[in-house]
Amino acid sequence: MHLQNLFPVAIGMSKNSNHSKIENSLIKECLKIKNKIKKGGNNWDADLYNTFGTFDLKESEKFKILNKWVFEKVNQYANAIGYVNKNLEYYESWFNYSIKNDYQEKHEHYPCDISAVYYLSVPENSGNIKFYTHEPKGVKETFIKENFYTWKNYFVKPESGLLLMFKSNLTHGVSKNKSNEPRISLAYNYKIL
Repeated sequence: MHLQNLFPVAIGMSKNSNHSKIENSLIKECLKIKNKIKKGGNNWDADLYNTFGTFDLKESEKFKILNKWVFEKVNQYANAIGYVNKNLEYYESWFNYSIKNDYQEKHEHYPCDISAVYYLSVPENSGNIKFYTHEPKGVKETFIKENFYTWKNYFVKPESGLLLMFKSNLTHGVSKNKSNEPRISLAYNYKIL
């Protein structure tokens, strides 16, 4: 029997080999911004500190090199999933500063086309990102760990320097930070023109 995989969901992953060189200075920059800029994401259920709508990462010269690396990786991802010879345009970015018991509810990044998350600082037990199936309800539930055809969600355990890329309409959320240390992630949105 042949199985034809239809409508695949592709999550891109890339590890930044230069992360250790930029980590400390960018953490300091995030803390500096956090002390100056009010919290964003006003219509979010989660109460974590973020700069969504209050500060865009492109406004800080300190993020310039990382932003360029992220753009290059997202462009590679866009080409791999079929957006060959299309223009990728930056739309927005922000950072999330998650302390103990913070989480991020289930959401998507519509109306953008491609989203990315870069993990700047990830203490142990500080929360996984969870992606949810786009398959509608009504199909009999079954789950076999070894059979990805049965999966309805997928967890990624983040690590410092990891970049995740995905189509912006992919529903996702972040589990509770159970660590006593903050997790800092950077979020990026792009549009295909």
